[in-house]
Order: sequence, then C-alpha cells, then structure tokens
Amino acid sequence: MLAALADSKVPGINSFYSDRAENVHEVLSRQLSRHRFDCGRPAAMDARIYSAEVGSIHLVDLQYGADVAIEAHLSEAHVLVHLALDGETTMWADGEKYLLRRDEMLVSSPDHPLRVHMTSQCRHLAVRLPVAICTEYIGQQLHIPINRQLRFYPGKQGGRELPLVWRGMLHHIGEQLRLGPAIMGNRRVQKQYGMLLAELLLGNYCNSYSEQIALHGNDISPRHVRRAREIIHQSLEETISISGLSAQVGVSVRSLQNGFKHFLGVTPLEYVRRHRLERLHSALLENNGEANVTELMLECGIVNFGRYAQYYRQQYGCLPSETLRKRS
Repeated sequence: MLAALADSKVPGINSFYSDRAENVHEVLSRQLSRHRFDCGRPAAMDARIYSAEVGSIHLVDLQYGADVAIEAHLSEAHVLVHLALDGETTMWADGEKYLLRRDEMLVSSPDHPLRVHMTSQCRHLAVRLPVAICTEYIGQQLHIPINRQLRFYPGKQGGRELPLVWRGMLHHIGEQLRLGPAIMGNRRVQKQYGMLLAELLLGNYCNSYSEQIALHGNDISPRHVRRAREIIHQSLEETISISGLSAQVGVSVRSLQNGFKHFLGVTPLEYVRRHRLERLHSALLENNGEANVTELMLECGIVNFGRYAQYYRQQYGCLPSETLRKRS
C-alpha cells in the first residue's frame, strides 16, 4: 500500500532503503519503538521501509529482507498494531508464542516487552497509535471512566473480520492521502480518523476495558457469553450465582468462566459487579433527590453496601454519597 504510494511520489509518503543494520535500527526506533535486533548476516540485509503520518498516528510498511530477531519495549504512550502482509512471523508477548501469517494481526500493549522473529520473506504494516487517542475515545465518546492502564490481550480478537477491516481502513487512508493531501492534513480530519481506528481496535480486540465497552453494544463474544450478559442485565434485582448462570446458558461453569475471561477480560462475577456499579453510577447522576444511596443500591441489586461503596470508589474515584451530593 505505502510502497505503491511512494512509487507514485505521493506527498508525505517517505521511503527508506538500506543494507546497514544500524541505519535501519535508527529509523524504526524513531518511527515505531525503541528496540534492539540481531541480524545474523548483516551483509544480506535489504530493508525497505515506507512510512506516513496522519497527525500523531504513524503507519509503517516494513520488510527487513533478512532474518532478524527483535526485542522491543513499547513506550507507555503508544499502542503498536502489527498486521502481517507476507511471510510467517513469530512473536512472543505476555509469555505466549504467536504465529502471524498474511492478514493476521497482534496488538502490543503500552509499556510491555515484545519479541519478534521475521524471516527475509516477512513484511508487516505496523501502526503506532497514541494511547491518548484510545483513552479519549473511551472517556469522551463512551463516557467510561479511565481508572486503569489500557492493555490489550494478544491473540484475542473477535474473529477473522478485524484484520481484514483494519487492512481495508489503512488502504482507505492511504488512498485519501493520495487524493487529498491538503484535506488529510487538517487536524480535525486526522482526529476523526484516529477515533475511527481506536473504535475498530477497542471494540473488536480484547482489552482491559472490553467488559465496559460491551455495555455500549460492541460485543465480540460468543453466543453463550452474550446470553449470560443479557441475563445479568435482566436480573438486576436478583442474586446471581455462576452455577445458575452457566445452567441457564447451557455450558459448564468452566466454559462460562473461560469465555468471559477470554473475550471480556474479567470473570462473570467481576462483570456482574461492574455492571451494577455502572447502573448505580447512572442512577446517582439521574436522581432528582427523592432517593438516598441505600435505596438506589437496592434498586441496582446491591445488598453489601460497605463493600460496594469501596468498589465504587475504586472505579469512580469517590464514594456514592459524594456523587449524589455533587448531583444535588
């Protein structure tokens, strides 16, 4: 994609060719992340790197042209999205090994280490996306409190569609850079593209906010997890047990636990707790002064007032009574 744009001399598309490992290292450290890599035969390197910027988002089409082993540690300010275009890349993240083939992707979390092995045939399209864009989308678009580090769970995407849509979106951005470089230089346009990329990623690749994002309709989980969520939402005033929930959706307790953990990043009980906290928070904000905190908690299925008051403070930074007082 970027290579074709560079060949057409589209403004803003940069090309870099080198057979010197130190020069390649310098360029990619600047464009993606600080790292070190080992090339067994430096003389055999034939690196081809094409890059573009859309505001604070960096797009890099790279091929080393040699077998390389890379050890990277992403900064806390960026998310790195790896999309394989050619070859078979081996990656290690969070203690697990992953193989990336054409049109497969992996997301590296901020401030986390990553190991990569690429052969001479491997080619990647990498996107460095600022964490600030993701948290702005979560906080301002979905109105979810930013109360923990954003983290992506490698290999846990919601099916085969995301890599294909992601690649198509990057191709679209490249085409717009070709057709209207002046328009694509507009900061508001760049911000909207950033928000769109953040929505695609956050809504379809498991992360530390997935369970709350799912409350807003972006649910990538399988049928039994979706059905369990529906029951949780419909049973606000009832006590929910995991054994009873698993029986209602027709799977084992273990399958239900694994489904929630894999696709939402939390256990079923944690999901119940956070859902009721969300409902309580909304009730406190919407209260017209006729109900007190205890009454609102009971309406949200909360009977352990003291414990949930602490949970609430962990999630929203203040006690329920403080939210109610500010609302009044």
